[in-house]
Amino acid sequence: MAGIFVRLWRLCTTSALWRSYALRGGWSGLKGSFDFGVVVHGPEAVYSGELRETIRLLEGMGSVRAVAGGTMCRAAIIDEGLEGEVDISVCDPPSVALSSLQARVLILVNHGKTLGSGIAFGDIVAGRVARPVVQVERAFADDGVVIAWGSPSSEEPGTAERLSGHFHVGLKRMSPSPCLFYDTEGQRCRVVRCAIPGEPLFVNGTFIGIVKSPEVRIYERQGKVCRVEGVEAKETGLARLGICDIWSAMVKSGSLRERPVDACLLPVRDGAGKMAVIDHAAFASLDSVDRDTVCALTIGDDTTEVAGDVLARLGVRIIGITDGDRDGVLTRPARARGSAIFRVRGMTDDEAGAALAKVVRGRDTFDGFVKRVKCELERMGVKYEAYQ
Repeated sequence: MAGIFVRLWRLCTTSALWRSYALRGGWSGLKGSFDFGVVVHGPEAVYSGELRETIRLLEGMGSVRAVAGGTMCRAAIIDEGLEGEVDISVCDPPSVALSSLQARVLILVNHGKTLGSGIAFGDIVAGRVARPVVQVERAFADDGVVIAWGSPSSEEPGTAERLSGHFHVGLKRMSPSPCLFYDTEGQRCRVVRCAIPGEPLFVNGTFIGIVKSPEVRIYERQGKVCRVEGVEAKETGLARLGICDIWSAMVKSGSLRERPVDACLLPVRDGAGKMAVIDHAAFASLDSVDRDTVCALTIGDDTTEVAGDVLARLGVRIIGITDGDRDGVLTRPARARGSAIFRVRGMTDDEAGAALAKVVRGRDTFDGFVKRVKCELERMGVKYEAYQ
């Protein structure tokens, strides 16, 4: 009987209607306070089973409200069928999500690429939250730990100890570091620690270069990133950042997803609808489409790769505009069946994509949009290679 229930639940949670409902808020639209407010960050904490186990333990101790932090985390929650337990309707930074939860105890579930990077991440998050935060870090790894950040509250100590004992990991008590952000010579600086040389660096979802040093410093003057240290910068990425408050920006180093996964995909959407445009903003993919979206025009090699992977979980095909400048930020990306990719020559994907976005509009079928993109590229005299 239990097996039948699981199969029925899985069938429900892999329907287009259910995912649309979950992305609009699902059960999480319920208001009120909870005993435990959980924010999960990154896909690895989901795929490893650490999030599921944390929620199960906390449910035995009281009421739980869980929300997702990050686009790849939301995709992982869809893959694991947890949309009914974790709110994926919003994608606030973890510190914002934690601060907005009405709960007695705040918990951050994370699985950093190393223990050091996970603690460094928790340090930043806890420093931005006015209340104590309990961090569950790499709980199923040999070096896993539970960290109680800030001054203990009347409710927190027992929770941190229960989590530590349940996962058989150590318990640390730490205070957020005060020196990760500072002003110098008219510039604002942000320090990124525990980076690994050779990995990509993102600011607000934009790839800005390859890490060269374990410690990275990003400098901003009058809302513009003016200098980076410890990074082989990609000038086109820095230019795309535009106005940027580096102190509040989301900064990430490393692959977007460490392990190859079997994505839980939906059948592709057919019929007429709208075409979304995702221009070097793959992290906004889920929020760029609605139930009337039949496909997405993705501009940029890595944007096409990441957005295609995320939107495949909604059955949304992409029309990718690339120029071969791929940085490889995602392991084994998925793509909705039948998606079309155009690799342009003689101009950048930025130029070609911007021109296409201005004229290929309105409503059409996926095949209709593909035909219109081809016609416009040919009218512009742009040579291209097309593939699926």
